Amino acid sequence: MGGETLLASKWDVGVDVVRFLWVGLFSSLPAWARYTVLALFGLTLAYGFLSSLRSRSSSAPEAEGAERAEESDETVQRDETRVR
Repeated sequence: MGGETLLASKWDVGVDVVRFLWVGLFSSLPAWARYTVLALFGLTLAYGFLSSLRSRSSSAPEAEGAERAEESDETVQRDETRVR
């Protein structure tokens, strides 16, 4: 590498991406398109957050149930009666 080569850090790339999105959203788009893009982005973040909360809360009882099943050593027999 020559002495004149300048490498960008991770933070420089992040700042450039944020600057690109800021200029793209807030300078050249009309208001209706800007608000639509921001609303879709916000809804995507909210959906991801709520999905992660839902999956965390639903996985907790399953883990407790699995521990209880291992401790009890009971077998559960299912009724094999055919239903029409």
